[in-house]
Formats: sequence, C-alpha cells, structure tokens
Amino acid sequence: MKEKVLITSATGKTGFQAASQLLKDGYPVKIFVRSRSAKALELEKMGAEIAPGDLTNYDDLKNALSDVKRVYYCHPFMPNLLGNTKTFIKAAKETNIEAVVNMGQWLAEFDDEKSIHTNETKAAYYLFEKEKINVIHLTPVFFADNTFFVTEFAIQLGIMPLPFGKGRNPAISNEDLGLVIASLLKNPAPYYGQKLRLTGPKSLSAKEMATIFSKVIGRKVRYINIPEWMFLKAAFMFAKDFGLDAFTISQVRHYMKEYQLNKFDIGGATNIVKELTGKDPDDFETIVKHYINNSPYKKRNISNWLSTMKEFMSIPFISTPGLNKLEALNK
Repeated sequence: MKEKVLITSATGKTGFQAASQLLKDGYPVKIFVRSRSAKALELEKMGAEIAPGDLTNYDDLKNALSDVKRVYYCHPFMPNLLGNTKTFIKAAKETNIEAVVNMGQWLAEFDDEKSIHTNETKAAYYLFEKEKINVIHLTPVFFADNTFFVTEFAIQLGIMPLPFGKGRNPAISNEDLGLVIASLLKNPAPYYGQKLRLTGPKSLSAKEMATIFSKVIGRKVRYINIPEWMFLKAAFMFAKDFGLDAFTISQVRHYMKEYQLNKFDIGGATNIVKELTGKDPDDFETIVKHYINNSPYKKRNISNWLSTMKEFMSIPFISTPGLNKLEALNK
C-alpha cells in the first residue's frame, strides 16, 4: 500500500513538481497550501487532497499532518524560518511523522553568509537533529529557473542582463528537483540524516549560458553583467510577475554576491539526480528550450521588440527601497 504524503508549499517551484510526480505514480497526496489557487486546483484535479492552512499556525500544521507519515517540508521565502520550523517540528513529533524531506540550501554549508534565510536554514538543521526527526536535507545549487526572468530580453533584444559576474553554477531544473523529492518520499530510509547536494550535469559561466541561449533562440545573445542597483530595480519591476516581495529580494541580493564569489560551483556537479531517479539531470540547453517554447515572448516582431525595449529602458527609473531598508528585512 502506498503511503499518503504531505507536500508543503505545493504551489511553489519544487512542491508542485513533486506533488505532480507522486500523483502520476499513484500515490495519495495531500497538499498544504494557503488558498485554493489555480495551481492548487490543478493538483486537485490530478487527485490531490487540499489541506488549506498557514505554515506559521500549529493547529493548521497538526491537522494537515494528522493522517500522513512522510512530508516534504519547504519553507517559503518569508521571515522567521527558524521559528516556523520549530512549530513544524513540534507538530511533526505530535503526529508521529516517520520521515521529512527538508528543502535546505547549499549556501548554508558556509560559515560567512549574510542572508538571514540562509543562516536560519543552517540553524534548522540542528533543530531536526536535536529533536531526533528522521530527515533528509536537500542542498541544491542555484535553481536554473532563477535565470529565466531575462527570457524576454534574450529573445527580443539579444541580451542576458544578470549579476552573475564570473561565477559558475551547475544549474538544476525544477522538474529534476521534483523527481528527487518524489523518489525520497517513496523510499526515505536509506538517506536519513544525509545532506544531498543536487545539481545539473555541468557548471556553466553566464557567458556559456548566453551561448546556449543563442543556439536555442537562433540569434546572438550577449551576457551583460549588471550592477547591484540595476538588479534591484529589475527585481522590483518584475516582482509581481515572478511572485517576489521585498523580503525575498533582500535575500536574493546576498545570493547574487555569493554567486559572484563562485560558491555555487564549490563541490562541482554530482550524480545524485541519476542515483535517485534513474535519469540524467536536464542539461541547460534542455531547460532553455522548455522556457523558450513556453514563453509568451517567443514570437519576434516589431511590436514585441518595442514593448521589451521600453521595459528595459525603464528599469533605471523604477523606485526601490534603499539598501538600509532592504537590510533591515535581513534581521
């Protein structure tokens, strides 16, 4: 009999993919979500049971955990990760949860991080250990998905403006992350207590990524290493489209600095995706093709070009909080 599993943050990048895969494989899945959003309803149509609730609420968590034994725990980009994880662990112990797959961070392996989200992620590892929870920590590199807010600029203008500097990253797809999570929830015991560094097949520089964009799009795409001020303005400009808020941007600001220091490349690519799923991880070209083919901007014409150029030229004029205000969110 297949165990029912609970997926938290089930409408997010990794939760949605994991829930979809488990449902396809015939597993009973409960999704813990804040509302019956379009993505939640899509999973419900596939057979998921919706458990609405708030990750910060003990009673909501306890109710969601009441009839499951295995959980994917993914704390969203919001403040108080450590406090909320304490609440989750308390509910998990009360309901005798057998196994937790926890979304951690590769940057939490370092001691000199400035992001509070990263440092609380590291502290949460010790909470799981202290409370003797059977847990598997995922420590993925920078998601490939985070590169693709520049898709419109790449297609229409032939530029890839990102603050990656000379850093390299073995980017991993959301789909592969979902497959790994699903695999671990099916058979967690062999991996209890481990931290799994999840990567794509090869580290690439931003210039190498731009070359792949060029190949897929069929026109020259040039990487532009943008300064922090421009990145912040672009992030706030597209915040609504990509589900970002000021707290998330305050954390990603620090991740970009770590990217430039090449921290995501430390440790290199791993074979964990293949070990757990039986398939090679998606290479960057495969991922780019997926995003280009599904982009509303994939058609190049004068109207789309003008619209994109207008957007790009307006970035310097976007109002953003000052660095002091952003850093105040990082405490």
